[in-house]
Amino acid sequence: MRRKMLFTRIAQLLFIIVIVSVMTACSKNSSSDNALGKEVSTNIENGDKTLENGATTTLQDTTGLLSIKYVGNSCFYIKFADGTRLVTDPYGSAYQTSFGKFPQLEADVMTISHEHEDHIDGISEVAGKPKILRLSKLSTPVTIGDVEITGYASQHVANLGSNTIFIYKENGLTIVNMGETDNIDSPEAQAAVKGADVILAYAGEYGSVKNKDSFTTLYNLDIKVIIPEHYSNKPEVIFYKEPTLDKILTELPDGTKVTKTDEFIVKKDLEKQFVTLSQMK
Repeated sequence: MRRKMLFTRIAQLLFIIVIVSVMTACSKNSSSDNALGKEVSTNIENGDKTLENGATTTLQDTTGLLSIKYVGNSCFYIKFADGTRLVTDPYGSAYQTSFGKFPQLEADVMTISHEHEDHIDGISEVAGKPKILRLSKLSTPVTIGDVEITGYASQHVANLGSNTIFIYKENGLTIVNMGETDNIDSPEAQAAVKGADVILAYAGEYGSVKNKDSFTTLYNLDIKVIIPEHYSNKPEVIFYKEPTLDKILTELPDGTKVTKTDEFIVKKDLEKQFVTLSQMK
């Protein structure tokens, strides 16, 4: 009887030890999980993503914001706050050697500044069946979602035909796309672009106008942000003697603030700056 009670007591003790061990392990795992969850939440709030190698990469939730990404040449991907997606002057895969890879894009609307191949060759490669806007079809403003699009006739740089300056407006924000002109010469166009939040500015210097003079003129129109377009994206493949970005940065007016980013968020009360965008992958 005494021996049986001893075995029973030992079994109870062993059971208690097992229970305590399991609870301790769970407690440690729970504490670790909570710490990890806190770290992940903090990283997301800060816009960072921790990679396996311990490095961080910037994440940006652009839902409800107006954002601009650069594809190459005069091609941009613009996503408006209402979700409308716009692609400008798609050069397409045929020009990847000159401007870099043409990524898979989907859009609701495309604007074409002029009919040269390096601005239209990728039209059929953009998914989503976007509405295509050219000057000949833009006698009155066009509204896509909450975005109002207007166009102004201009002269292609070096007198190589016609060009359209497009203006995109949404919720009080204005983006101007010069296309391939280095001169906003008509009074109507000047009035329309004055005070714009962002201008996608031709920087190829193929005509007689130098970038420093062009940028100074644009800033004098109270335009807050200049983003260059139509320059040599690949230093090893110079396109029509156009400058590289490094060269362009030496042509800025003295004291110009330079911002380098992957994606530019357009918002009210931007400070005056020159923004260079890395190319979309």
